[in-house]
Amino acid sequence: METVSVNRILKLFNLLSKSEQLEIADRINRQTFAERWQMTSNKMPDSGLSDDDIMEEVRAVRYGSKKN
Repeated sequence: METVSVNRILKLFNLLSKSEQLEIADRINRQTFAERWQMTSNKMPDSGLSDDDIMEEVRAVRYGSKKN
């Protein structure tokens, strides 16, 4: 398989129409979402809250009162 540099890809990308660039950007976004999310998640501190705790907070904000 032939390797291509990032600079070469960007030069080719810039030759495309704006609509084609947007389509490619969307595809790259969808293909890399899981990896980007994992990298972001790994940088965030662990809050120590369970899913139930989080949902309780969401309900408290949404409905104006906290269950206890």
